[in-house]
Amino acid sequence: MGSSLVCLRASGGRRALVFIHPASGSAASFRALLPHLRSDCSVYAFHSPDIDPDRPRSIEGIAGAYLAEFLSADSRSTPVFVGWSFSGPVAVEMARLAEEAGISPAGVILLDSATHEVLGERTTDLATEVGGLFGVDMSQAHVSTIDELLGHAAALIAVASDTPGLTGQDLRPFWDVYSWHQGIFDEGWRASPCRAPLLVIRARDETGWNSASECLGWSEVVGCPVSVAWAGGTHYTMMDDSRLVDIARIIEQASDKWGAEPGSLDVAPGLPRNAPHDGVSPVGKV
Repeated sequence: MGSSLVCLRASGGRRALVFIHPASGSAASFRALLPHLRSDCSVYAFHSPDIDPDRPRSIEGIAGAYLAEFLSADSRSTPVFVGWSFSGPVAVEMARLAEEAGISPAGVILLDSATHEVLGERTTDLATEVGGLFGVDMSQAHVSTIDELLGHAAALIAVASDTPGLTGQDLRPFWDVYSWHQGIFDEGWRASPCRAPLLVIRARDETGWNSASECLGWSEVVGCPVSVAWAGGTHYTMMDDSRLVDIARIIEQASDKWGAEPGSLDVAPGLPRNAPHDGVSPVGKV
């Protein structure tokens, strides 16, 4: 099994931000976030660009493997684990396993990521998922099968990027990685609490969570209130380039608070829930 960990920036600071990839397996959004983060902490990112049959296929297995890889690379820094979408539960489990090993993470940040129970109530459709994965607007895709949707997405990408000849089969490996990760939740996994404080950064324009609690179920897992911040965009666009400054600010505010005084944030940072809708279509990298 090859290495999944990339050191985006090494620092002499005592804190390390550890980002875990979403279901796409890509760490590209975290690389783009790097210039907006202060230089007084190390920054790591996990990626998983293909399906490795030797990798564990469970939340606990992935969390254990990733934690061991991080500690092998950096056993000195105090980690803040950051998960987006699929990897939020991985981040919480990494924190729990670290605590079992005698390590105290500063906190866990969840980017529009829900518990298994809340995820089961989420409403979305296959076209939106394909559009979110490849960063294209699939609202005009009047097809239903995954092969047809991938073909439609390929045609949109070919025009936008001037790559004639791109086909749905070219996109299929990326969809397979996404499906491989998403399918892990079908095994009936349930989250176990960690002691580290949690912050959920919600995408204020996302509607798929329906009537879920603001914390997307995490307060019930840890048995105490979980802080919530709001950022622009949808579940799929919250990490677009135009929003990374706000995301970085929220992450650093939480990290600073936890470093000064461990525990839950007193005031949820970020944009207000009722901030004006920005009208962006639900596309991006997930």
